[in-house]
Amino acid sequence: MAEATAPHAEAVRSIARMLLTEQLDALARHAQERLDAEEPAYARMEAAPGVKLAGMRRTLELALTRLSGEPVPPHVARATADVGRQRAEQGFPLPALIHSFQLDLRTLWEAIVSEGRRRRLTEDPGFLDGLLLVWEATEANSVEVVDAYRRTERDLASHRGEIRARAFERLVLEGERDPSVVTDVSSLLGIPADAPLVVVVAEGVPTQDRRLESCRTALQRASLPCYLGYLGDELLGVVNRGKRDSAAVHALLEPLGGWRCGTADVAGLAEVPRGVRFARAASRSDAAPGLRPIREHWIGAIMSGQDELTGPMAREVLAPLLALRDSEGLLGTLRSFLEFGSIAEVAERTYRHRNTIRNRLQTVETATGLDLSVPQHTARLTMALEWLRSRPGRTAAEAQPDR
Repeated sequence: MAEATAPHAEAVRSIARMLLTEQLDALARHAQERLDAEEPAYARMEAAPGVKLAGMRRTLELALTRLSGEPVPPHVARATADVGRQRAEQGFPLPALIHSFQLDLRTLWEAIVSEGRRRRLTEDPGFLDGLLLVWEATEANSVEVVDAYRRTERDLASHRGEIRARAFERLVLEGERDPSVVTDVSSLLGIPADAPLVVVVAEGVPTQDRRLESCRTALQRASLPCYLGYLGDELLGVVNRGKRDSAAVHALLEPLGGWRCGTADVAGLAEVPRGVRFARAASRSDAAPGLRPIREHWIGAIMSGQDELTGPMAREVLAPLLALRDSEGLLGTLRSFLEFGSIAEVAERTYRHRNTIRNRLQTVETATGLDLSVPQHTARLTMALEWLRSRPGRTAAEAQPDR
């Protein structure tokens, strides 16, 4: 404060010292009555009147001590930090807490102005400048209480997050054989045990990636309760789709398609462990990024999940094709034929002559010794092509010598 206003500042400090020693209890009662009358959240707060009054007294004592310029005594030094922590732990609304400290300012301001009027100081404009000290003292209290509130809120959120993460991990590892785990997770996640769920597994998703956050936000806006956390390097989670169809949920999960991500629909929390296995298999059915529901990728999931058995079969089927000069073109035509089911459809969609398609398919049959009109042979080719999308399959294709 400027030197010219020092006498006025001292006048305000003098009044603060008088209020601190003579009127603190009366000010605290008045402030608490005003707070209960003007702020519904405090009126409803479940606390004994004596406890609320004691808290009010401490914060006013801290503000008046600061205002007086006296050293802050130890018994009130943490008054604001304690209030901020306690209100955050109680889930008390922050706007109501801030309002309470605004009322502290009014209470102290009115008390000091009243005493200044009695001392005939209010006619001096400099005295009004000195009243800025009242704002500074109560603002310091307000900043401290908000900082403590937000710090506690972060700590509580982190603690709740850890508890939920451990519970979900137990669900994945033990949920199939321990019904009590399902009950605990249902309570912690706020998801009914029998709710229809979409299970999600994704690889390599950074914890703070904006796409993950946009996915969480979209699910929240759609009022779909969910949990998305980590188990090791994998993002694992569930979405309670309620009455939504699975396609609507997958539209909201689309941002996760930037990584290898699989999903599976299950009928309740007890089926989540199986859903995780299925979703994980779906995510690994293709080496490329993408969102893959297991219901659309059964063959690829099977082929990528049992490479000791499926790999040798696929290699045996594909080796003659991979050795040919135009292997990529032949494989592409074969994929199209297996997807669309007719030469005419493939020709129309790929803008090629039917005879070209027919000749390429005959080359495939000759090289592999398999007949595309025989369902069992077609199944082997379909499975082999799905295996080729997986990481082992791509590695095998890339290992082929230049032709």
